[in-house]
Amino acid sequence: MHPFIKKAIELEALKFGDFTLKSGLKSKYFFNIASFFNGQDMHFLASQYFKVIQKANLEFDAMYGPAYKGIPLATAISQLFYVEDQKKIELIFDRKEIKDHGEGGKLIGDISGKTILIIDDVLTAGTAIKETVEIIQENNAKTVAAIVALDRMEKDANSLTFKENLEKSLSIPILSIATFEDLKG
Repeated sequence: MHPFIKKAIELEALKFGDFTLKSGLKSKYFFNIASFFNGQDMHFLASQYFKVIQKANLEFDAMYGPAYKGIPLATAISQLFYVEDQKKIELIFDRKEIKDHGEGGKLIGDISGKTILIIDDVLTAGTAIKETVEIIQENNAKTVAAIVALDRMEKDANSLTFKENLEKSLSIPILSIATFEDLKG
């Protein structure tokens, strides 16, 4: 069994039963990455993302963590890049609401002209990744790839996975630590 899946079950981040997901899809399992959000388990999780990113040999200037769960994920992973490679990775994230005081706006971080790696928790229908790529493009930046902890491998009406659809429509790779297939092992 994949070490990430084993840890997710141990932490009860991965639960089995009958669930209705945010996308409206019905599922026999539910994944909540927040169960990893403590020092020890977050380090394990960041290490899992780090390995996949290193293996893909991606070049990027910044990590974008979509609100809300993507923010601590991108933070932990960028810290690991510094510890392991002495590579300074900028963090960018969004707010759910536009701030009209202080620095204002919807984004935190300097995004313009950057090459961005999106960090998110789970891929179901791909809505968050698609919206994030649009935000990145609107702000004169480029998305190099997106990575999630778990790809649910959900399929559309044409029997293509949402991952396949996103990779084709967005022209970026979508990476994952683990997939639905890893649940079977």
